[in-house]
Amino acid sequence: MSGIDKLKSLNLNLNLKQFEIYKNHIQEINKVLNLTAIDDEEGIYLKHFYDSLLIEKYLKKDSTLCDIGSGAGFPGLVIAIARPDISVTLIEPTLKRCNFLNEVIAMLGLKNVVVLNARAEEAVIDLRESFDVVTARAVAYLDVLSELCIPFVKMGGYFIAMKGAKGLEELEVSKIAIEKLGAVIVEVETLVEDELGERINLLIEKTKKTPLKYPRNYGRIKKTPLSGRKNV
Repeated sequence: MSGIDKLKSLNLNLNLKQFEIYKNHIQEINKVLNLTAIDDEEGIYLKHFYDSLLIEKYLKKDSTLCDIGSGAGFPGLVIAIARPDISVTLIEPTLKRCNFLNEVIAMLGLKNVVVLNARAEEAVIDLRESFDVVTARAVAYLDVLSELCIPFVKMGGYFIAMKGAKGLEELEVSKIAIEKLGAVIVEVETLVEDELGERINLLIEKTKKTPLKYPRNYGRIKKTPLSGRKNV
């Protein structure tokens, strides 16, 4: 099944023309800016668009979502296109990537998404515990990612970590960190598809307020993860 057919199989009433425009702009800008290593048509539709929408089923109507380290917009911008009812905030530290995201938003006339050019540990000062769902895809090891993302999640909201084949291994190592940040693991979804490989989506619920000392400076987060992991 082709990437476009996989998108259609989600039954989300998608505007495929919007995805075509997005795909074309990725390919054009990727000639001069390293947005993604995967920029062939099939790869974009399957490994970026389809993969990003595998977590759509967890998103309630009219909810708020924040995508940390959005890069070229996966999964946050893809979700904003597919679900116009959801208010999406994309946090991306690289200005050139932010410019790309804003170009796509303008080209598609999207009204439900904003881009913040900031590091997560800076943006959280104003946005602490303000989103129903926070997500991140292929940004960092789970213990590091949890410290960057969980502080943004509302009480009773969710952090959804999108991982590949090593997701379960990362989860086992990172359970202590997740607990320290006020959250618990509620669902582990493992998907294995011939075209996509193994995908592991981790649904983590915020059950307590995250202590204000988190997140720490990124250098400290990476050097001394809350999990106690040594081989950093």
